[in-house]
Order: sequence, then C-alpha cells, then structure tokens
Amino acid sequence: MRIASTLALSLAGLSLAFADPPAKNDPVEERAEAFREAAGMLQKANAMRARGNKSLAEQLFSSAELIVGPEAVAELAPLFREGAPPRVATPLKTMAKDAPPQPASVGSSEQEEPEPPKKGSLAGTLKLEGAGDGIGVITLEPSSGHFRKRTPKQRTIEQRDRQFAPRVMVVPVGSTVAFPNFDPVYHNVFSRSEAAPFDLGIYKNGQAREYTFNKEGVIRLGCNLHANMSAFLVVVSAPHYVITDGTGKFKFNSLEPGKYKLRVWSEKSAQPVTEEVNVKPGANQVTLTARADAPVATDKFGAPRAKAP
Repeated sequence: MRIASTLALSLAGLSLAFADPPAKNDPVEERAEAFREAAGMLQKANAMRARGNKSLAEQLFSSAELIVGPEAVAELAPLFREGAPPRVATPLKTMAKDAPPQPASVGSSEQEEPEPPKKGSLAGTLKLEGAGDGIGVITLEPSSGHFRKRTPKQRTIEQRDRQFAPRVMVVPVGSTVAFPNFDPVYHNVFSRSEAAPFDLGIYKNGQAREYTFNKEGVIRLGCNLHANMSAFLVVVSAPHYVITDGTGKFKFNSLEPGKYKLRVWSEKSAQPVTEEVNVKPGANQVTLTARADAPVATDKFGAPRAKAP
C-alpha cells in the first residue's frame, strides 16, 4: 500500500512537472535543444561519410563539434578528418571587427627593409605564358649563397566579403600570419601545400587563428566552405623580394653588382622558375616569363572543386 501511494505521488509529481511548458530562455532546454541539433548533424555527417563525400561530412561534423565541444566527439574526429591536412587547434584570438580592409598584395623587401644606396639596380617586366595576366613574385639572392636573412614578419590575411585579402603575400621564413574572419558566416582556411599543410578549422566573425611558416615555398590557401576563395602566400629565404604591379612591372632599387639567383612565380604558376642574372653597375633591365601551369583547386581532402559562378 505504501509503495502504491508513493508511486501515485510520483506520477502525480511527474504530471504536474509536465503540465506547464518550461519558461522561455530556460538554459537546460536550450542546452538540450543544442544537443539534439548536434546529434542530427552527426547523423547527417555519418551519412555523407558513407556516401564518400568527405568534405561535407567533415563540415557537418565540425558544426556539431562547435556545439558540444571537441572533447565530447574527440574519438570520432579521425573518422571525419583522415586525409585532410593537420588540424590546428591553437586558441582562437579576438580581432577588432572595425579593422580596415587589407590590400590586394603585400610583401616587398624594398619597402619593408630598404637597402642603403648601392651601385646596381634591376627593373623588368613579367609576362605569363599564353593569354591572361596575374600578380607575380620576384626574388633575388646572391649566387654565392652568402646574405643577411630578413627579419620574420607578423602579417594578416583576412577573410572579408567571402574573399581573401591580400590575395598574394610574400613573407620571410619564420613569419607568423593571422587569418581573421570579418564575414557574418563561418570560414575554414586550409592548405595542402607541401611547404605548410594545415587546417585552421571553422570559426566565426571576429575570430582568428595564427600560423607560423618555417619552410620556404608557395602556400596555396583555400576555404573549405567557399570554393571561390583562394590566395597565395609565398614564403622566402631570399634577401630581396618584390611583387609585380598590375602590368607585370617590378624593380629592385639597390643591389650590389654581381651574379644572382632569380626566382619568378605567378599566381597562375605551380612552382617558381629559377634563372641566373648578372647585375652590372648602373641600371639593369630584364624580361621574365612565368608558367601558367597551376594545378586545379581542390578541397582540403584533395578532391577537385569547381569555382562558384
């Protein structure tokens, strides 16, 4: 009899508890709804994984991870990220949302660390094989191999209006670049380049992650959420580097006469082309040609992707 009475009271209490809906903005209900949303995303992610759509599966998994936290789904992460570049999980930084836009290109030893007047200079024009144009990067280093290294920089490549800016940047080896998001949507910056493969994960407006580039090479940047976004970071050890203007023109104002190893690259090139130039006292001129052999853009799993119209 006592058990029946207790059960009756319990049932009455449960009925009373469910008689009235929870108050709006109830933190428990909000958290429960978030967990239900994350569970739904995980199920969709698993379905996409089964279909072989790695990119969309990982996007859905990352969205669920944002809701419940990385620890809650850590055991599942390898299932969705195998084949992608190494994940960068350093703490996110807060960026000023009113920061001014970045220019289209950044990086010139002529401006950052001007050389004292010397006896030689080198100017020229970069042409691209076939039709079309593009921003190019020219570097010079003495053929002797003896030169002073440039100071690593702290730079920014932003995500704004669903584009990267600068689109082309040159930095010395050892430089650190911040990748802030100034859009009202999430972005996912990544690189599959041999010199620096990485995946910064997805993060929202006003947030940024940094990455330090300790190896020379051309870094092709993409956003795994937006196929139209691309940019190039050229990491150099050479003491002299410039970016061409819109017509392909460039100039090194102050050089010691002698033989130099010159590398030329265009944003439509796969890798730089190397040649030797002899800088004589006075003004020197040169015409350069870059290859238009850049590979097809891919998502972070290496699958070809078409640019959005």
